[in-house]
Formats: sequence, structure tokens, C-alpha cells
Amino acid sequence: MGEVTEQHSKFYLFKMHTFFSKTLYFLITLIFFSCSKNEIIIDEGNGITIQFLEGLNDNPNYKLYMDSNGFYEMTLDKTKNQTIQRITGKLLRNGKPVEDLYSGSQPKKVEFSSNLFWWLMEGDIVANITYTYINYFTGQLTYVNLPPVINWKDELVPTINLSGYTNSETGIFNTVIAPIREMAGDTMKIKVEYSHTITTKEEGSMFFDVQGERIFKDSIYIILK
Repeated sequence: MGEVTEQHSKFYLFKMHTFFSKTLYFLITLIFFSCSKNEIIIDEGNGITIQFLEGLNDNPNYKLYMDSNGFYEMTLDKTKNQTIQRITGKLLRNGKPVEDLYSGSQPKKVEFSSNLFWWLMEGDIVANITYTYINYFTGQLTYVNLPPVINWKDELVPTINLSGYTNSETGIFNTVIAPIREMAGDTMKIKVEYSHTITTKEEGSMFFDVQGERIFKDSIYIILK
């Protein structure tokens, strides 16, 4: 009776060993194929371009002239302290608005800089304000000049708005420059930059890792007259 029990025990151990071996092999195979299917996606910003539009404006009526040396020309209004001009560019990826792993198709922030600044001194008039209303007694439109807004400390004023956002449907971005009349004869250099977040994620996952950033830029020159 004891001999039969011992053989039965050895056979049972053999079957259990075979079962665990097959199970372990199956799990290892499953893990291997699962990992091999989940590829890592990396977005390094390939295909992205940023540039100012020809004439620096998407409205034909406000485009600036470019001379034979590739410099734009802008005539300042000598009757005003500042001359305002809208500047237009486009941020694209393979000819379409930029989409990425970080923010999807949302508008992308771009940053601007200029080499020209001017000082707004303490005591300078910032703005003259006129209040208009209908006179209750006469029925006429009446204008009243209010006290001017006075600057209270010295400030270094940039000649360009420092940031803007792209249109998610066109990739177009805009900023505004406002050089002052005393800058006639100067050359303004304008730069635009877009910082693309380099990201990686596993295919099919909602989560990503930030690896760094890549800078895209363009620049132009405007001769102020």
C-alpha cells in the first residue's frame, strides 16, 4: 500500500511541475508580446515651422514694403508719439495648425521681442481722456476734457507686445508694434519664438513625460522713416 502511495505522489509532483512550467511560460510570453505592442511615441516637433507673413500683415491694405536688401520700411506718423502697426505670422506643422501631445490642438503661445525701447518718465502724460454725453437740457452731444493721466514713475516701455496666441484653425498669430516718432532713422529688429514641449508617451496611454523643449524662431528688420 505504501509503494502505491509513493508512486502516486511522484506522479502528482510531476504534473504540478509541468503545470507551473507551462503557466510561467505563458505569462512570460504574454508579457513579452504585450510590451512589444506598446510602442513609445515621441514628439520632438518635427515638421513645425514659424515665420512672419510676406508684408508682415494678412490685410493687403496694411502690408509693409520690402526693399531690395530684404528690409521692410515703415513711415512713422510725426503728429503722434506712437505709430501702431499690426504684425502677422504663421505657426504650422506640415502645413497645418500645430497639434502636439502636450496641449493637443489648443492655441499655441508665441513670444516676441524688439531691440528698441523708450522711456516714459515720471510726470509725463500717459493719456488725455474726453468724456462724452448727451446734455439733458439741450439734447446735444457734449464733450468734456477730463484731467490727463499722469505717469507716476519712470518706466522702460517696449515697442512690441511681448506675447500672443495662434488661431487653432489657421495657425496665424498677431502682435502689435508701436515705435515712437523719435525713432525715425532707426532699424527695428523683431523676433518671434515658439517653445515646443518635447514629450514621450506609450501608445494607447493618456499619460506622457516631458523630456525638454525645442525652440523655433524667425526674425525680420524694419527701417523706420
